[in-house]
Amino acid sequence: MDSKRWISYSSISDFNSCLRLYYFKNIYRNPKTGNRIQLINPYLALGSAVHETIDEIINLTPSRRVKTPLLKRYDKVWRRYSGKSGGFISEKQEDEFRKRGSQMIKRFSKSSLIKKRALKKKNDLPKISLFKGIDLVGSFDWVEVLKNGNLHIIDFKTGRSQEKSNSWQLPIYQLLAQEEYGKKVDKLSYWYLEKNKKKTFDNKLDIDNFFDKIKEKALEIKEVVDKKSFSCDSRYHRCYWCRPYEEILSGKAEYVGVDSQRGKDIYFLKNGKDVLRKINDSDFLSQQEKKIVDARLSGQEIKKDKSISRIKRKIKGNLTKKELSIFVSELKKNGKKINI
Repeated sequence: MDSKRWISYSSISDFNSCLRLYYFKNIYRNPKTGNRIQLINPYLALGSAVHETIDEIINLTPSRRVKTPLLKRYDKVWRRYSGKSGGFISEKQEDEFRKRGSQMIKRFSKSSLIKKRALKKKNDLPKISLFKGIDLVGSFDWVEVLKNGNLHIIDFKTGRSQEKSNSWQLPIYQLLAQEEYGKKVDKLSYWYLEKNKKKTFDNKLDIDNFFDKIKEKALEIKEVVDKKSFSCDSRYHRCYWCRPYEEILSGKAEYVGVDSQRGKDIYFLKNGKDVLRKINDSDFLSQQEKKIVDARLSGQEIKKDKSISRIKRKIKGNLTKKELSIFVSELKKNGKKINI
């Protein structure tokens, strides 16, 4: 493990999911650019756009925050994630996610939180030294200053699933906040912006015990990194977590650009669900033609006539070679040979 090694809640989650995933997201660098690699998808794009919009007002005073047109800022941020840059397969899909984000921003802008005192974000990530050359780092979404001067750490969630009760995320943030600001953390909260639901925990963390757990995990990660033993435990050595990154290296993903803020090369990987969504969202097939395609995908026998030939021509003319290959694979799932 080199002198600049760090661990975070996200890297620990990667490590616990799959060692190969940890390698791709935290160790591997594109040999052509020296950058890390990142797969983009609509959920990641939505979360990034919402968080970046909120980040822009954290360092403003409460009086200036309430006057800031957040939706305009959100629309400006969203442009960076439009189309393939956000992993969207169609304009309809992008519009759905953009509207979801707009509702979250509206909800946040109307909350009492923006009127309350909060600590400014610093340029450098908060960190705690675990061992020589190994730091625990993290980034807080919002740090509210309570009336008694203590802190309330709030993490914004843009997804629909809830964090597990035994998650290490908020405890890690508590450790980092108390080290960074020298103040006690009284409250820790997840705010699920889409549901407008908050889950708040009072500070009951046994700091010494939890800090020891973090150090144990850091040593476990260090041992794997030192041995360079980043194998996937799946019997096929390509699990749900690491398979998409393997496909980047094999050339199956599409390069869409560089995220200069995070130093990452961004890739878009389409799957069968994406391609079928593109067909259903587009207008190059009529509704009747889409029903025929759906019937064929479900394995139903379709009488060959002029409409089948017409559908094939339209699909071949509107899908890329990779998309067409994925579509054929979807058709083959019913066990029959397909010519298209």
